[in-house]
Amino acid sequence: MTARHLDEPGPVLVGRARELATLRECLAAAVEGRCRLALIGGEAGIGKTALASALAQEARALGVLVLAGYCYDLTETPPYGPWIEVLAQAPLPDHPALPPLGDAAERATNQAALFAHVREFFTAIAQEQPLMLLLEDLHWADPGSLGLLRFLARSTAALPLLIVVTYRADELTHRHPLFALFPLLVREAGAIRLDLHRLELDHVRELVTARYRLSRNDEDRLVGYLVDRAEGNPLYIGELLRTLEEERLLQPEGDAWTLGDLSQARVPLLLRQVIEARLLRLGPTVHTLLSVAAVIGEEVPLSLWSAVSELSEEALLEVVETAVEARLLDALSSGEAVRFAHALIRETLYEGLLPPRRRAWHRRVAESLLTLPAPDPDAVAYHLQRAGDPRAVEWLIRAGERAQGSYALLTAAERFDAALQLLEAQGAPAGERARLLYR
Repeated sequence: MTARHLDEPGPVLVGRARELATLRECLAAAVEGRCRLALIGGEAGIGKTALASALAQEARALGVLVLAGYCYDLTETPPYGPWIEVLAQAPLPDHPALPPLGDAAERATNQAALFAHVREFFTAIAQEQPLMLLLEDLHWADPGSLGLLRFLARSTAALPLLIVVTYRADELTHRHPLFALFPLLVREAGAIRLDLHRLELDHVRELVTARYRLSRNDEDRLVGYLVDRAEGNPLYIGELLRTLEEERLLQPEGDAWTLGDLSQARVPLLLRQVIEARLLRLGPTVHTLLSVAAVIGEEVPLSLWSAVSELSEEALLEVVETAVEARLLDALSSGEAVRFAHALIRETLYEGLLPPRRRAWHRRVAESLLTLPAPDPDAVAYHLQRAGDPRAVEWLIRAGERAQGSYALLTAAERFDAALQLLEAQGAPAGERARLLYR
């Protein structure tokens, strides 16, 4: 396990003014002697820990004792793991009638007696100093830890105690025990739920301007790139920026910064690892089918996905439901298509395919499109190009003609130029290339 510390400086906190104000109200109530429970949820990397850390720093400034415990994925964590970490940091209360926690736990005859002793332990501490307990990543908690949370939340109403819980919403299903616990915590303990959403465009710009001094044009390009790729996820934004700096696509020049060709940027390793970890939990079959969807595009028509993967509609819908529940896909309101929840999810899947496999899937997508009554020439041309299929020339010309007919002359020129390059690579006769040059 890698230790984490609340004292470590966090990223610039933007776009969380409302949530931070709510948490400050909870902290003030706790200091006054009224226990509060706050549940902070959101997708991985959305800024839950950054928000909790900001609150913890303010709590310490008010004289509050802050204790933190964590849950860890894919590790052998003992029962009550986060609570064990919390209790290991806690000072021994000045209470002669209270035996050491370890002795009391060993003598406890049942879970109720153990929970009661933990409550007495925290009560003794809170009577000496206001207390904040931070429990991180509770989507990985064992049932015993969740049971203890519920017990303390409903039985410590008159204590100067604030309990803050973070969890990943994209890890919870309707069958998850924490999901089932939420309504009980709200009803029994008046829990406050804060669901963190992705940062908006203005917040992304605020992050960029706080970190870099760029020309207006470069700033607009960088903000647009981050919005398109990270879609408001602070972790993704930070990793993208770090990667741009490492690849010297974003570098200092005197007192300012310059921005290079963003089309050369790659998905950061950490993000690929984070996304791949989420994908692997769904099993190899779902992973493969999502890779097929990534070849199709950012928006994936279900009928095309079904045809390319040779999967029945019912079987495909099961995959879609699994991926939507895991927050990897979003279902469009039309019911006819889905789209990837993040552009980086699609890019990670796409780059994870070996080039020969990628070309084969592009060819199958193109073949499926060609069976339609009126296939989109741009889509057909794109997939044939990626497949290295010589028919791409014909469809690039068709796409150019359509663009020319719509007076989109620059787009038409791009399509004709792409077709010309393919003809030259194929060694086509000069006359054929000349006609296209004239176009």
